[in-house]
Amino acid sequence: MRFFFALLFASTLALAQKTVRVAVEVPTFTGPSEFDSFLDNDKVIQASAEDFVAKNSRFEFTSGDKKDSARVDGKRYPKNLAPTFQSIPLVESVVRFDKAGNEITLIIHSLGDLGPINEEKFNEIVDTLTKALTKSYGNPSAPVAAASVIVRAKALVWKCPAGSVRLEWSSTRADRAKNITYRAEFIRVVVGPAQTLATRSAGSLRWNPVDQLRTNPAGDKWIATVPMVDQGPKGYCAVATGERVLRYYGKDADQHELAQACQTEGGTSGQKFEEQMKRIATRFGLRFQTYLSGVDEKMITKIIKDYTIAGKKKDGTPIPAQLAQSPYIFYQALPSLNPKQLATVRQADKAGIATLSRAIHECIDRANPLIWGVQLGIVPEPDIPQAQGGHIRLIIGYNDKTSEILYTDSWGPKHELKRMKLADAWAATFDLYVMRPN
Repeated sequence: MRFFFALLFASTLALAQKTVRVAVEVPTFTGPSEFDSFLDNDKVIQASAEDFVAKNSRFEFTSGDKKDSARVDGKRYPKNLAPTFQSIPLVESVVRFDKAGNEITLIIHSLGDLGPINEEKFNEIVDTLTKALTKSYGNPSAPVAAASVIVRAKALVWKCPAGSVRLEWSSTRADRAKNITYRAEFIRVVVGPAQTLATRSAGSLRWNPVDQLRTNPAGDKWIATVPMVDQGPKGYCAVATGERVLRYYGKDADQHELAQACQTEGGTSGQKFEEQMKRIATRFGLRFQTYLSGVDEKMITKIIKDYTIAGKKKDGTPIPAQLAQSPYIFYQALPSLNPKQLATVRQADKAGIATLSRAIHECIDRANPLIWGVQLGIVPEPDIPQAQGGHIRLIIGYNDKTSEILYTDSWGPKHELKRMKLADAWAATFDLYVMRPN
């Protein structure tokens, strides 16, 4: 038996809850579409990050220090004030700043944000946008495959004053033989300079580990150049983290594409995440390595054994009877365990702490961020938007003087660089992966 069935990375902005899903209708809003003007303004594409955000106040930087991207969370607004494109409310809008020209992505539909819609409604939205863009900019190019090496998606491209506008959409076909139901994955509009959009591919920027690392007199050593990706209020922590690592290596990736590949819905299966990230890393010329997997039966068995022993001591908390009888329900039983006792028994595992420390040093010294799977709630973490449950984040540094790790979450500003004692980090650790160049 395996532990995979219960391992789910389901970080959301509701405390330990999955994203609530509701069926949605095709929008019929009328009124001005304020973001339409981006297509007709080449100055927006060439603007500096500071100037763009100053003139487009709905956008907020995803990171307080890097200022390499800015975002609008459309779901924060009431319907009558929501940002729109072609009179359709936008789920999310992201601008990525680049000297060669900024790229603006407008998310019309996202399964993770809006929940399921049927195939007819999905195609109706695509058709509505196609007709509107054709009316404004003439006939598009013939339908082409969207420039993604992660999933199969379709696209139409128009020339516009800003350079080029690309309508991209993707869905997963129903397959009864494989027990797969239809999934309307995403619809987005991407605006940017024509040469940038035309050359989006699996190509990479020049990446040199020396350029990424920083040190300071206090003993910190960390990777300073990992881009922030804000997952928003949905269970996309795993795929948002995957996008961050791929973009760090100069790869063109998107959390919505990764969510489609990993079949993310309210959370991401640990098994599916490992399988798909290995495949995707290979396509991008990277290597995906597993240091520690949350389905390692030896690790889970040891935790249960140590917790049971601690529970028999004075003032200890006995292990739940069901878990004592069947270790394969470990992740289901995890919320009922005493977090202090669980943290204590894991912190006593000196071999495990040493293993984690070696992996961190090996990877950070090579400027490779570690994909870190944790169970929140085992050790105290103030000021985070999730109390319990599986979560994926990145380890980006360490400090041997203070016995700390440096890490980051895909929750936007204020989560770029945080620190935790190494022993506490091990207490919460259940998965550890790395992607690195071949």
